[in-house]
Amino acid sequence: MTDQEKKPHIYEESSQYQHWRFSPKQLWDIRHASTAEAVHRVQRNVQEELAEDSSKQKGDRVYLTAQEELSLCRFFEMQLQVMSRHCKFTDMVMATAVIYMKRFFLHNTVMDYHPKDIFLTCLFLATKSESERISIDDFGKNLRLPSTKGVLDLEFTVSQGLKFQYYIHHPYRPAYGFFLDMQTGPTDIKLLKETYKKVNTTIAEILLTDLPLIYQPTQLALAAYMIAGEVNGFDAQVKRYIQDRFGEADASHLLNIIQSIIGAFKIVNKVTQLEAKEIDLKLKHCMNPAMDPNSAM
Repeated sequence: MTDQEKKPHIYEESSQYQHWRFSPKQLWDIRHASTAEAVHRVQRNVQEELAEDSSKQKGDRVYLTAQEELSLCRFFEMQLQVMSRHCKFTDMVMATAVIYMKRFFLHNTVMDYHPKDIFLTCLFLATKSESERISIDDFGKNLRLPSTKGVLDLEFTVSQGLKFQYYIHHPYRPAYGFFLDMQTGPTDIKLLKETYKKVNTTIAEILLTDLPLIYQPTQLALAAYMIAGEVNGFDAQVKRYIQDRFGEADASHLLNIIQSIIGAFKIVNKVTQLEAKEIDLKLKHCMNPAMDPNSAM
């Protein structure tokens, strides 16, 4: 069988590889275009609402930027992780839910759908996708929701935003695979186990960036090992493992990718609660009235 006839890797045949991989520039082009379209749509709807209801206050509205939309989503991704831990869901459920949020808000705007509504539906859908099923009643009780109607009402909307592509390849599975594989070579097992305890936390932090929309899960998993191993020196063993496992040419290319991931990861700043509150306050004045059931539209 020639190289051209070789069957592609399973991941390369996935919807994630084919439809949900972007360059950083592509991500921002999509976000800026989505925000611009949202602002235009909301401005038009506000004018229509004012024409229908003269009691509504006029005045200049300040709309969110693409960066502000992303920052608010990032904050709610963090809250999603907290809620997932509270419900004792697995890391796989949490990761799937976070990536659902990323995918949904890549082509949708917080001016139409508030993240506090969407992230609950993402979490509930993730329990189904990861076969960790829980009834909607128990889901509501665990999170002390006054009602679960909103969670169910948004299932179809979120599914449309996901293009009905539910399966997520995330870094946790390959990270565990590397943990097992490294034990077969000349690796300090004690240091490996010590590092692996930190890898899952590092992956959770990686999930709060754009990196899962740019790089492959295996690349993110190895980067997590390198980051987690910086303190105890295990990163040098990870580098040696990559060189032994993948060969000189492929290893050099992979290590360059991993360094790019680590560099991007280290410059990301977490969104504070104060920043999120300020953006949310601004959002209250520029939500799309067409999505408000109390609007005159």
